[in-house]
Amino acid sequence: MPNTCFDPAYLIVPAHDSNAKTVLLTAELHPGQVRMLEYIVNCGRFPFHQNAQVMRWAVCWAIHTLLASLPNGFGLIEAKMNILQDENFERQKDCLSVSVQKFLAAGNTDAARRLVLQANEDYQNIANEYWRTKWLSTIEPAVEILGAKGIDLRLQKRSLPR
Repeated sequence: MPNTCFDPAYLIVPAHDSNAKTVLLTAELHPGQVRMLEYIVNCGRFPFHQNAQVMRWAVCWAIHTLLASLPNGFGLIEAKMNILQDENFERQKDCLSVSVQKFLAAGNTDAARRLVLQANEDYQNIANEYWRTKWLSTIEPAVEILGAKGIDLRLQKRSLPR
């Protein structure tokens, strides 16, 4: 791994200022924002141990970004899209299993099998690790449904570079 001169401690922002004071701020967040905070805390790629640590860093980064010239409109839209994508995922996370059940109920086991294989291939190609992991998690219930019907799928798992 190349030396990037990056110290993970750079991401830690103390809760107290130099006068040992702190301010409690209450913020209303979308459930998707909280799920993303929890992912960042739990993924092991960052030195954060609590959601509050991620939020303090995110506020610092956001302020730094807002004090500079704003990114283009697409960058701003992409920042909001994470929440919309999370809400979309929550609505659609059971669709694969439901579709497999419908195919099996109609006696079309081959279509159910092909659907899961195609979904696995598509989801493996998602570049963002967070979204790839979330979408791949929807395949296991569908595979279990197929397995209960005697259809054994051997899915190839691959990892994309970070």
